[in-house]
Amino acid sequence: MTRALPARLAAAIGAAGIAVHLALAGAHAGHAPAFLAGLGALALVCVPCGVSLWRRPGDRAAWVTLLALSAIMMVLHLGMDPEGPMLAVVLAVPGLQVLLGAAALVVRVKHTE
Repeated sequence: MTRALPARLAAAIGAAGIAVHLALAGAHAGHAPAFLAGLGALALVCVPCGVSLWRRPGDRAAWVTLLALSAIMMVLHLGMDPEGPMLAVVLAVPGLQVLLGAAALVVRVKHTE
């Protein structure tokens, strides 16, 4: 596994999450402006981190930010009290990003040995 692969995958998954948040925001634009603003803000929070990881896969600050945001996303999504298949859906992006963060750590440790 190259050092860039986990970072690029995490950035791509983040971009997918951004697209989903923006699509949800668009679906609620007419009747829930606060929801629209919240989803838009959440989507924009992911952009700087994703760009950093794509350009500089070893950027420790970007990884720490990604892992912190993933933990926050998990808590927020679990607060929606999802059940059944929806639980897997709402935890997919943050869960995959945490796994990629762990993979990046393993790759980093192997390169320093």
